[in-house]
Amino acid sequence: MTDVEVVKVKMAGAKRLGANDPAGGGTVSRYPRAIVWDLDGTLVDSLRDIASSLNALLGGYGLGPLDLADVRLMVGDGAATLIERGFAACDRLDLVDRSLLPRFLSIYAKHATDTTRLYPGALEVLDTFADAGVRQGICTNKPEQIARQVMNDLDISRYFDVVVGGDTVPRKKPDPLPLQHALAGLGAGEDESLMIGDSAVDVTTARAAGIRVALVSNGYCNVSARSLRADLVVDDLALLPAALAKHGARIDRRS
Repeated sequence: MTDVEVVKVKMAGAKRLGANDPAGGGTVSRYPRAIVWDLDGTLVDSLRDIASSLNALLGGYGLGPLDLADVRLMVGDGAATLIERGFAACDRLDLVDRSLLPRFLSIYAKHATDTTRLYPGALEVLDTFADAGVRQGICTNKPEQIARQVMNDLDISRYFDVVVGGDTVPRKKPDPLPLQHALAGLGAGEDESLMIGDSAVDVTTARAAGIRVALVSNGYCNVSARSLRADLVVDDLALLPAALAKHGARIDRRS
């Protein structure tokens, strides 16, 4: 098996309209017109800062600390769910109330990029898609303000036309609403768009919204990425543009 495994990607056959050429009269791109990215575990490795912030919250109650490996299995469904899972792991769900969320977010906002870094190759991949005229957005369950803070601190905000956080619209992933909101902001249809993530949450969200989905296999998923029936799986984010180009990147809507 090669370092890129392609799962049910439809070959393009003929060239598609380019992302920067809606009329078909200029440069033709082999990439989707729009790409919506997950953030944590996909573009950025933020686990240590999330874990240390959760442990600081737990420590205020004489609980924890939780191991990094344990917290890894808790992330991806938003801060409120993370807090519940953290207290549950300490057998103290009875302590969970609405006051914990703002406390956690206050801690995390001060430490959101202490150790958080872009994954290797992420900047080059963003550059590749930007140079090809692909419109890019973020759809994350992280609160929007903190997501923007992380993006600003890592100097990647310039690549994205829209940022949808876990509190931007009334519902979070895996509900399709946040992704649909991102696509509307990008002015892109379902049949010309791709979501890139790292977990079952991202696959479920994309399927519910009717768009194709690619996964990176080294994120925060608690099962094998290849078991999630994504349309494309790569073991290294840096391989993604070549994988899409190789297969023509016509991300046809699932029938």
